Amino acid sequence: MGRSRLLGASALIAAGVATPAVAADPIKLELRGYWNSYITLGKIGRDVSGTTGTSYRPETFRYEGEIWFSGETKLDNGTTVGIRIELEGWSNGGGATSTNDQMDEEYLYAFGPWGRIEFGATDAASYKNPNSSPSVLPGWGFQDPTFAIRGSGFASANNGGRDRGTNPGMSASNLNNAGDADKFTYYSPRFAGLQVALSYTPSFAVSAPAATCPFRGGGANFNNCPRNNNTWHNGIDVSANYANKFGDVEVRLAGSYMTAGFDRGTISSGLAATPVAADNASTRYKSWAAGAQLGFHGFTLGGGLGRDNNGLRHDNATRWYTAAIRYDSGPWMTSLGWWGGRNNDANAVAGTQNAPGKDKMDIIELGVAYMLSPGIRLLGGLNYVMGSGQSKSEKADAWAIIVGTGLTF
Repeated sequence: MGRSRLLGASALIAAGVATPAVAADPIKLELRGYWNSYITLGKIGRDVSGTTGTSYRPETFRYEGEIWFSGETKLDNGTTVGIRIELEGWSNGGGATSTNDQMDEEYLYAFGPWGRIEFGATDAASYKNPNSSPSVLPGWGFQDPTFAIRGSGFASANNGGRDRGTNPGMSASNLNNAGDADKFTYYSPRFAGLQVALSYTPSFAVSAPAATCPFRGGGANFNNCPRNNNTWHNGIDVSANYANKFGDVEVRLAGSYMTAGFDRGTISSGLAATPVAADNASTRYKSWAAGAQLGFHGFTLGGGLGRDNNGLRHDNATRWYTAAIRYDSGPWMTSLGWWGGRNNDANAVAGTQNAPGKDKMDIIELGVAYMLSPGIRLLGGLNYVMGSGQSKSEKADAWAIIVGTGLTF
């Protein structure tokens, strides 16, 4: 047995998989991926901070995609071992101090009758099984939508202190907390439709140089990360999901809870939330979510609710609610959904773009998709973001007519 195969077998032994674990065939990589592109035309509310303001052009060209390098092999004991590396298909910046990561996710996995494990830079279990509001527009929807965080313009209005409102989610773990930071996840086998999962993230931060300790935007090697560096640590994501069918009715349920400690450092140092004199920032991170879907003869009705304290003390939690319906008929698909976020924003600084007081954000999305051929979809729809708050920026609205294509390969 070669050295690499011996190491792979040893890793599976450590994970509790019985031996011998010899692969019948070596892993062979294949290419998969997707590409989404859109043209939008609409209006974006003006940001105002003090006596200055920023206006935005109404038209945008947007695209985003990934190339997946993946492969797996089945061992003689029934366990399948694989690897997946995702290359970003868009210009991601660069330089020695860049906080971007051209590799979106990279992780190994193994599964068998005993369950499934994942190790590396990838999302937590609750993110992968939200079972909440459906959408037919890839890159939009309400689960950390790609085009709300990468130059869409919608993230510009109301961005000061309300990014949980402009980056919504439907699960306990999301882009705003652990994201793709290195983690270990175990999924149990599914019993009578029920599956439970546990994800552990040693450390994660709002920003960090790419490929260093806690970068939540992508993978990193943990090389003796410093203590007391204002980073989140020991993140635990516990989730359960249920999927079953009763006659013509499909039922899917999900619930999740995420928590992480805060490794406090000195003021204005470190990578995550910065503690302030009033001590109203940087506390234990806590987030929970629950969702459900019912499917019947092409219709899917889904919704959910949750709470995310954003890692802040006092009255700074985002409470969110969502509901949507989707209908599939042959090559046609359509969906209509709503997501609403509420935050009392006690941490806002008076006189800035934000102001203390209750903020609201409601997002309505209408989507239509047509399957032109396998792997090619024509897309269209409308996205409307409505803000409510104390300042002009908090009250800004944004809407866009959406036309695009979605490719999978």
